Formats: sequence, C-alpha cells, structure tokens
Amino acid sequence: MPPHVFGIERRRLRYGLFPTNGDGVRFGEYHSVELDEDFFSDGPLGGLVREPAELQAAIGELLAKGSMPVKEASLVLPDDWFRITFSEAGELPRKPDERLELLRFKLKLQVPFRIEDLRLDAREVPPLASQEEPRRVVMGFGSSQLLTQVEEAFGERGIRLGHISNQSLSLLTALHAALGGLDLAAVALVAENAYSLLIIQRGEPVVHRYKSYHTELPPEALRRFVLRDLRLTRTFLAEKLGRDEVQRIVLVGPRTAEAPWSDWLQEAFEATPSLLGEEWPFLEGISPSVEANEVAPLFGAACTEVA
Repeated sequence: MPPHVFGIERRRLRYGLFPTNGDGVRFGEYHSVELDEDFFSDGPLGGLVREPAELQAAIGELLAKGSMPVKEASLVLPDDWFRITFSEAGELPRKPDERLELLRFKLKLQVPFRIEDLRLDAREVPPLASQEEPRRVVMGFGSSQLLTQVEEAFGERGIRLGHISNQSLSLLTALHAALGGLDLAAVALVAENAYSLLIIQRGEPVVHRYKSYHTELPPEALRRFVLRDLRLTRTFLAEKLGRDEVQRIVLVGPRTAEAPWSDWLQEAFEATPSLLGEEWPFLEGISPSVEANEVAPLFGAACTEVA
C-alpha cells in the first residue's frame, strides 16, 4: 500500500504519512485542516459535497502542509459513511460480475438504501457455527455519488485513491498484532455523537454495531442507552458464537471519552478496556497534541494488504 493516507469526516480532512522501514510501517507525519460545518449536505451515508471546488481547495491546503508529493493514497471514511454488514451465502460465483450481482441482492435484503446508488466491497470471512448457509461475507458499502465526488476532487490534485475503507476496519488492521491471536476481542470506537463496536474472532470481524445518539442526552440517559446496546451485543455473541467472554477490548476515542466509556464497557462485558497509549508501536513519534484516535485508523489503512 502507498504510505499516504487521507481521512475525511464531516468537519475535518486528515493526512498521514507512514513510511516503511526494516521494522515495518512507521509513523512519519500527520496534518489536518478543518472543514466548514455545511461543507457536506445532510443525508444518509455522508450526504454530498456541496461545492467540489472547495474540497479541491481543502486538499490543496492539506498537501501544502506535507513534506513530499502524493500521487497514490488510501482513504479512510467514518463508519456511518462506509458501513459494514454481514451475510450468509452458499457457493459464491467465480465470475466477478456474477459474484457482485449476488452480493448486491443479498445487500438489498438488509439495508434501506437504493442498491443502484451504492458502491460495494466484500470479502469472505469464516462462518459462524450457528449459521444456515456454508459461507459468510462481510460487505462494506457507501454512496457511489459521494465517493465519486471525493475521487474526482483528489484526481484534480493529481492523486489516485486506491483502497477505501472505514475507521473500524482500518483499526482492525492497526491492532492486529495485539488482537489477532485472541479467540474473542473487541474494538470500541467512540466519536462525538456515535460509537462503533467491532467484535473480532481470531483476527477476523464477526460483528459490527454502529449507533448514533443525541449529544444533548443527560449523562445518565446516555449511560443507559449505551449499556442497553452493549448488552444486546453480548447476548448476540452468546447466541451466535456460544460464548460472550471478550478477552480484550481496546477503546479508541478522544481523551474526554476514556473515563465514562471505560466504565460502561467494563460494566457490560466485565472486562477492563485497554486504551490507545504509548504502548502501541504506531504512536511512536506522534506529537502529544495529537490524539491517538486521529492517527490510528490512518495507520491501519497504510498497513492493509490488498489481494
């Protein structure tokens, strides 16, 4: 993968450089620029860019902060812009177009979006013991129109975007060394008004939950909302996997969220979460003013191997 990774969120555009040396992928540099509150239109899966020329200008501003030219890069999107779902399947067609047609049909049964408006990426993952069909697929999907807008804006700056993923799947790669060997692990990704919980079994994703909530909820109401959803996930694990003991949970979020979310995860899963701290190798060299949750998904995208 190229060492250059961009991240787009509703209010921020990010860039990370992660060069490879003899010890693997390492942190090089990180920059970001703020975006106006109305930069994107309201809508599902991220909405749309209101003024493509403004996105090109923001990319140019960000590139000016970097130390080297960028020709190819990866892109990381928020979990609600590029979503994840799972599906059981029988034998998958070998021809790519027939395979895509089958997966689109499967996706159509699960999501409330026009399938014709979506871009789909998928790969096979190990099946669950309790499932009815022999195969299982994890599917990522996003707005084709938004992704095209973003690709064209980067293209105008001479950058080709290759691998596109979301924050949770990128974190799965970033934390593979710590979690990949465990029978059951989890990554909790906390944002300002939403959170994701990715359950991992021996390095592969098995469950992904994304939930948004109102930021004006009183603290106790938010606590009840989160605990109810976390416990539903644990019940699902018990039903589908026959076990719900998570061996390790990594909490990824702003420093202000660490205390309450550590308590909630502990209460729901009876396991003390780990934080993204100095023990994580990809944090070496990062300025103390930069929060770990800003950089970790970009690092994971740089480490991703695409077949």
